[in-house]
Parts: sequence; C-alpha cells; structure tokens
Amino acid sequence: MTDLFLLITSLAGGGAERVASELSLNLSPNISRQIIILTDDVCYPSKEPPLSMNLKFQGPLALSIPYAFLKGTMAYKKLKTENKPRFSLSFLTLDNLINLASGYGNYKTKNIISVHTSLSMKYKDSPKNRIIKYMISVIYKRADLVIAVSEGVRQELIYDFNISPDNVKVLYNPVDLDNVKRLAEKEIDNDNWFNEDTPLFINMGRLTKAKGQWHLIRAFSELRQHRKCKLAIIGYGELKEYLEDLVKQLNLSDDVLFLGWQDNPYKYISRSSFFVLSSLWEALPYALTEAMACGCPIISTDCNYGPREILGDNRYGILVPPMDGDMRSALEPLSTNEKILSQAMMNFLDNSELRDYYAQKSKERAKYFSTVTCIREYEKIFCE
Repeated sequence: MTDLFLLITSLAGGGAERVASELSLNLSPNISRQIIILTDDVCYPSKEPPLSMNLKFQGPLALSIPYAFLKGTMAYKKLKTENKPRFSLSFLTLDNLINLASGYGNYKTKNIISVHTSLSMKYKDSPKNRIIKYMISVIYKRADLVIAVSEGVRQELIYDFNISPDNVKVLYNPVDLDNVKRLAEKEIDNDNWFNEDTPLFINMGRLTKAKGQWHLIRAFSELRQHRKCKLAIIGYGELKEYLEDLVKQLNLSDDVLFLGWQDNPYKYISRSSFFVLSSLWEALPYALTEAMACGCPIISTDCNYGPREILGDNRYGILVPPMDGDMRSALEPLSTNEKILSQAMMNFLDNSELRDYYAQKSKERAKYFSTVTCIREYEKIFCE
C-alpha cells in the first residue's frame, strides 16, 4: 500500500512540476510515494521513476482535453483501486479534475488538490473557459483539502469559486536552497554576456501573455537609451517570435539575449546584476523565490498573486504597478507603468547601496521558502 500518489500532467515545464519533483525527492522516507504523470514528458528528477499513463494530446484542444480527461479518469481510478493510496495529491487543473472525478473506490483515499495559478485569470473571456470555471466550482468542492500556493489564491478560491474557507490551506512552494547554491556555481561555457562588467537584467518564465515580457523589453529599451546595460530572458513559449521581432524593431538585438529553456537557470541568474519579474498575473512565482535564493536584487510587478506576499511592501524587493497587458508595437510610446518599471531599473543601476541592500534582503527572505520549512508543512498533512 502506497502512502501517497502525486498526480501531474508531466515533469517538464513550470512551477507545479517542480513542486511535484521536490516533494518526491524530499518528503520523509516514512512516507512512501509514487509520481504518476499523464504524458511521457520528464525533465525534473523524482525519487522513483514516474509511472506514465501515456496519454496523447493530439488534434484540437477542444477534442483532446475531454478525451484525456475521460481516459485519465478511468486509468487513475484503476490505479487507486489497485494500490489503495492513503493520499492522492494533484497539481494542475486537468490533474485535479481527474483526481476528484476518479472517486474513492472501495477504500478511503484522501483526495487533495493544489492550485498553482490564478484560475480567474487563466479561464476568462470565452464560453469554453466559463464551462471550465463552472466545472472547477462544482468539482473542487469534493476535495478533502485544497492547497493554495499563496494567500491571494486562497482568497480567490473562496470568493470566486465558493470553496469553504475551512477547506483551503496555504502552502508555499519549496525552494531547495542548497541545490540552487550548488547549481549556481556551475560554469557557463563560452558566454561573455555573464562574464563582463556590463550590468545585466534577467527574467525567467514561459514566453506567454501571463509573463508580460514585452513590457519588460519596452521598459528596457527606454533605459538603454540612457544607460549601458543588457537583458537576458530564460524560457520558451508561443510568444517567442513576437518578442524577438519586438527586440529587432527596437534595435536591441545586441543587447537582449533569449536563452530558451535551461535545466540549470541558476548559473545565469547568480551571475546577473538584477532580476525583473514582469508578470500580468501569478500565483506564487517560483522564479522570484529562486532568484532571491541566488542573491539577486528584485524588481517585480505588483500583480495578483504572490509578489507582494514574497516581497512585502518593498521590504525585500522593489514592487512596481502591474502592467496593463496591451501588446503594443515598437512605435507606440511607453505606458505610464512601463515608464515606472524603466525608472526602477535605472534606480538600481545608479544606486549601489540600494543594490547591495536588496541583494542581502533577497538571501534573507529566500530562507523562508526553503525546502526544509515548506516540506515540513506538507508532511504534517501526510502524517495524519
């Protein structure tokens, strides 16, 4: 009998996948666990090899997602029945729906779901998304416990999705500080960008609308007219071509570097001067806490949710007003908030004392999100 199933679509990509990996690697040996993935994609490590359902997302999403949901639910119900786990923890929306729809069988598994995004922002402005939001509001109430990765997400679940406050618990994403430090010290091969004296801003995140990197590029363009500096962006996604074209239109090709997805982003972040988060919305940005673990001074948009919880009221990093999300051309003037972001970046360049102060504050705050601290809170649930 397995104590814990960890159900997630894949072990490749973003923050939720990293949490699943961290739990698999760092939970107490007294808690037996098995990661179960819907697809075959694996980038992050796990204690035991993940068990794959081999689901294929082919054709239009409107058809492939319902198919994956139905097939995944049947397959997961069979796994639950055969293995009788005491707990089943899922991470993303499809995983959560499968976890809860697969039911309990002839045993009592505690079905726990976790929410790693702003559901109100992710599922908005379309008939399909309204259906998904309705499903969430109905099915999520069946969970024995809902884990929110920030207080902002918790409040959204309570007020927008009518989840009982007594059934929603905040658990922050764990950061393995020792591993970050070890990987940050790795060498960077043949890249002078990270081995010269020019101040370097860095951003990490999928190249999607939610991450708002075009606002950062536009703000950087204004800054670059007045100061010598560079910008690097770690990540991949559907906006890659748009962002690269924007860089060319702004004549920044020599000053902006797209690094793509990196299995070790820390060696780049630790050699950067500053970290900038430009997101339109988050839940609890992993990139922010990891950059702080690398000792980077932080500038972040004050978006929903997470940055303010992490940084406080400018106590551990600089908060700037959230961006409007409008995808402007290179010819259009900066918005008011893009100008504020550009000025915040300039302030860091011009004030070494401010830079050193927030570098120290980053290291101090990162300890609050350490694996030891966060995993202990998860273990309290699984040791009931």
